[in-house]
Order: sequence, then C-alpha cells, then structure tokens
Amino acid sequence: MKANRRPVPYDTVSPGYEAVYTGEESAKHIQEDGWPISRFTDDEGKIIEQWSVWTWTPQNREEAWGEQIRYINKMQAALGPLDDETRRLRAHIGSLVLCEPGIPVTIDELMNATGQGYLGEQPFHNGCWCCSMWWDSQGTQPRHTEIMQTIEDCLTSYLEGISLENLVGRFPHAEGFLRRTFDWLGPVNSLSEIQELLIERMLLPFEIFTRRNLDTNAVYKNCFEDGGRGQQLDTKISRKAGLPKIYPDYRLEFRENLQSIPEPEKQELYRICCSIAHGLHELSDCHHSMYRWIENWIHEIGTGKWEIATRKSGTERERLARLLFGYTLGLDKWLMGNPMQFLLLDLGHLDLGFDPKNEILRVYAYLGEGKTPVKEWLAACLWHNLSGGGNPRGWVIQQPLNERAKQLGISTHEWMDSTMGKDTGSR
Repeated sequence: MKANRRPVPYDTVSPGYEAVYTGEESAKHIQEDGWPISRFTDDEGKIIEQWSVWTWTPQNREEAWGEQIRYINKMQAALGPLDDETRRLRAHIGSLVLCEPGIPVTIDELMNATGQGYLGEQPFHNGCWCCSMWWDSQGTQPRHTEIMQTIEDCLTSYLEGISLENLVGRFPHAEGFLRRTFDWLGPVNSLSEIQELLIERMLLPFEIFTRRNLDTNAVYKNCFEDGGRGQQLDTKISRKAGLPKIYPDYRLEFRENLQSIPEPEKQELYRICCSIAHGLHELSDCHHSMYRWIENWIHEIGTGKWEIATRKSGTERERLARLLFGYTLGLDKWLMGNPMQFLLLDLGHLDLGFDPKNEILRVYAYLGEGKTPVKEWLAACLWHNLSGGGNPRGWVIQQPLNERAKQLGISTHEWMDSTMGKDTGSR
C-alpha cells in the first residue's frame, strides 16, 4: 500500500465519489477544485484528494450525470456502509480506461475480483483515470520500456549509418521491424532534410518513453509547448516544405489548414507532420495502438504515404468493439438473471458477424451463481464503464454491433432499460 495514503471515512463521501487522505497536512485552508482530482483540507488540516469514480466525469458536476449513473448511485446508497476493500474495488472499476493496452486482461481481473469480493494485493494498472490512489499496482506490458529504448536505438543507429545486418545481430527479436524500417526509409544518405527533421521530431518524446527522463512536465514543454524543440522543428519543417503552421491532428486548426492546401502530395505531407506533432496522444505511451502509431510514422516519413499496404486497417477498433460488446452483453444478461446456457443457444441461431461466446463465458464464470446486492452493484458499475457510459469512444465503436444486434432482437441494455421501466422487447 502507498505510504500514508488511506481512504477517508465512508460517510464523508457521496455515492459516485472516492477520497483519500494524502498523509500531508496544511496550516492554511485548501480548497482546489481540479480535473480529475480536487484537493482540500478537513477541519484538522489534513489534506484530502477527491475524484469521481465515474470515468471521465468531472468533479462537482452531478447535473451532467445521466439517469443510468443516478440509478446505480442509488444502488450504492442502499447498501449502507462499505468496507475499504469494496471501496478499493469500486475505485479500480472506475479507473478502467478503454484505450489502455491491458484490455482484456484488466477487465477479466475486475470481473474475477467482483465475483470474489476483493482485489489482489497488486492489481493491474488499468487506466489513466485516478488509478491505484491508495494502493500499488503492476503493469500489463512486460519489457515495455526496454522495447521503447530498442526502437529509439534502431532509429538513431540507422541515422548513424549502421547497417541492417549489424542491427539485426544486435536486436534479433526486432528483425521484422528493422527490415520494414530500412525498406521504408531507404538508404540513410538518400533522406531529404525534411525526412531527417521528421525523424528527429518523432523521437523527441522517447526521452520520457524510455524513462531516462522522469520529468514529464519538462519533456511535455519541450515536445509540445511554445519555445520547445518540438515547435522549433515544426516551424522549420513547415517553412522548408511550404506548408501552413503545423498543429496536432486533433486540433480544429489542423483540419482547416489541411483543407486549404490544394496539392494532394502536400496535403499528405501536412497530415503526416501533424500526426507526428500529436505524439502518442502527446506523451501517452499507454495507448493500445502506440506501437502501430510509431511504425506508421516511420512508414509515412519514408514513403510519404498515409496507409501501410501490408497492414489491415481497423483491426484494433474491431477487436475492441467485439470484446466490449461481448462483455457488455454478458454482464447485461447476468444482471437480468438469464442462464448462460440458453443465452448461448439463442445466439447460435443469430448472425452477429462474430461469436461473443468467449467473453460471455468469462463473465458468468468470474461472477458465479451467487448474486448479492454488493456484487450486483459492482457488476452494474463495470457494465456502465464497458458499455461506453464513462468512455464515449467505447460506445462509438460498439454502436454498429449494437444496431445489428437490435435488428436481431438482442440488447446489451436490457437490464438497465427494465429498471427504468422501458420495454425493449429484447431477449
């Protein structure tokens, strides 16, 4: 457990929130409303951190909670006082983020913990929303830092003129990556100045990805803020290439500038520059597509083309959509009290476009037969998170599957709809 951090008394937090003593004290009163964590002092000067356990929902914005959250919060209120282990499990469900690379391992762990009533001593880190606030966690990506360092070493060695054969000897497990890199980039002495600048730009965040610099704020400023090396490189690239100002590709200015470029080749180059300026959602090397993005950048720099012909696009979106749909459907039917066996028999006569049996089996096996009010509430919290309630992207990628299922008379929201008095006619 994290030294000096412990949950506040349960009766001092409202349903939908969690809070911990930080172990610090202040003689001065503190009241700092923040995103996602607010800090304040109690009557004794002890510093408390509080956050919402509804993923991506802000502090002090209960008016933004929909009827589903309000209903599940009422379930919590009806349970009476909760012990610290149950609170820890609920908080860990809330920290699950659907773009984290540990899915489905992290989901399985949460369902198993819900079935057993407790988390392990060091559960898996499962997201960037207030994870492990008073306990320790472990990663799901063995050797991640080592691999990031290997990728950087491969690229810097390529720029130094080290041969492919030499690098394959040094990094045999990276042979496929290396051969693709050399094929896309070509001989190092044939790189244009813009290509060299783009490689430098894409490597800037590796200072934090390799953990050789743990000062996140300093690296962020250098990569993405005014006056940093990232901005200097972006300005130099745009000037030499005759492009508009480079913005991360999630910005409105990027789309406006892209549409203003008449030449298709320059449009493609501008798209590539802005993709690299985005980083891995800036410094988020915890995104499930991080390695694909890095390889995309290398391909884009070398070929000037956006799509990699040898890679099927949309595979991660499809994988996640099917996983989330299957888990959500299983949780919905478990909450309804439907036997798994008849559910699977019914699904066997319908064409969803894939088979959600694996996820349904996990849901029922982990949650088990016994249904207590606490278990039901925790399962409902997890259902809401996986269905996209707290992760809007999760809802978007599942929507085509939900629509297809609806046409077949299947709903992943039957339990919630029934509690709200809605008749969906689903099975």
